[in-house]
Amino acid sequence: IVEETDGQDISIEDGAIGAHEEVRKEEDTADAAGEEGSITKEEDALSDGVTAKPQVNDQIDDGTVETFDSTDGIASKQCGETTQTEKVDQTMDKIDTEKMDDDCLTLSVVTWNLAEAAPSEKEASFFRRFRKKSSSGMGSDLVMIGAQECEEIKPRRMEGHRSRHLRRMGIMMLGKEYVPLAIHSLGGIQCALYCHRDVLADVEMINIADVTCGVGNVLHNKGAIGVYLKMKRSSSDGLTKSSRMLFITGHLAAHVKNVDARDNDFKRIISELEAQAPTRFLRPMKNHDGSPAECDGTHLLSMVDHVFFAGDLNYRIDLPREYVERCIIDIQHSKAKVSTMEGADNSDIDALMKRLLRRDQLLQTIASGRAFSDFSEGKITFLPTFKFDKGTKNYDTSHKQRVPSWTDRIVFRSKKVRVLEYRSADEAKHSDHRPVFGTFQLGWGLKGKLSRKPKSKSRRR
Repeated sequence: IVEETDGQDISIEDGAIGAHEEVRKEEDTADAAGEEGSITKEEDALSDGVTAKPQVNDQIDDGTVETFDSTDGIASKQCGETTQTEKVDQTMDKIDTEKMDDDCLTLSVVTWNLAEAAPSEKEASFFRRFRKKSSSGMGSDLVMIGAQECEEIKPRRMEGHRSRHLRRMGIMMLGKEYVPLAIHSLGGIQCALYCHRDVLADVEMINIADVTCGVGNVLHNKGAIGVYLKMKRSSSDGLTKSSRMLFITGHLAAHVKNVDARDNDFKRIISELEAQAPTRFLRPMKNHDGSPAECDGTHLLSMVDHVFFAGDLNYRIDLPREYVERCIIDIQHSKAKVSTMEGADNSDIDALMKRLLRRDQLLQTIASGRAFSDFSEGKITFLPTFKFDKGTKNYDTSHKQRVPSWTDRIVFRSKKVRVLEYRSADEAKHSDHRPVFGTFQLGWGLKGKLSRKPKSKSRRR
């Protein structure tokens, strides 16, 4: 984005919302025509290259619900004590960052839509930040790397070369102290879970399942991979406790209008992962007559200690493109002022980010309880991660010019968690997405100092 702003408040004209609805209709028509007869890649396009100054309304921040009449472009406002905006604000602010006990496990999660192109070593070098440092012991015990669109969606007898490349990148960047516990592919989706050797002996069981959500719930262009992990911890007083964890990487339905389809994808994924869970990980529910109960995912979510769902979730910002671009421009300028100490502060940036996040479809979905119920997310401080012109910092300048959005997310449902970082890797530009990563501390609830068995030195044969 190269356009400058004078920093003054501006408002949406009456016709702007109507125009937004017309653009959405045109995009949906173009998408339907482009997808007819083939299921190769569901593309989500956005843009930053417009130079016209949009008009923006600060009323979006006042706790008001706006209902848009697409016939005349007029925005009508309805105020109430409990509004959708307030619920979204509560969703954004509910993370508890209390200090963790000594028994915590450190987890790093990556989600990256590769756009059917292999990343360079330089672009994947941010994987190295998760390594444990021998001097300080800081670093990650577990690292999950999830990717979407690794390969073209077509029948194949063996793993594609891009999936092999990504796997090699993970092994090389993390180093020999990390052991792959699970690596699995489903169409263009890949999931890899690595474990540091220091905690390898704590692993009790691991298993993998996958769920297809493409056309007819058969095609692999959309879906998810789940990794079931059970680990134990022991304290110095002899107390041992097991913890069940579920790591999911997924690719949900595309396009701004398909919120319900994304919600249904989530429900299908959780339900199927409950049905496929090994009995050693999750004891199946049964009816009063002893017959197996129907799996809807609630039993799985209630019994697992930590659930992480990362991927190209495809939820969008439901606002006019011009408004989003103006906010992004102002955020960039405010960040530049903060870095040069020219008067702006982080409160200005937070206010601008909140304008966009209040209309984020995923946060609205969580707040309404339609899907991802009781899931949380780290504070978003990075710019929208989709869609860029490949190899550049510019949002999509193609004829579609969709709204920049946070499609790539990491959400979690955990009994005890602390978010250490939640960022995007802006230097990785080969794709039309930016990778997103987060590091978390997971609590066990054990008291007393943990006991560790000394590492045994094995002889090489």
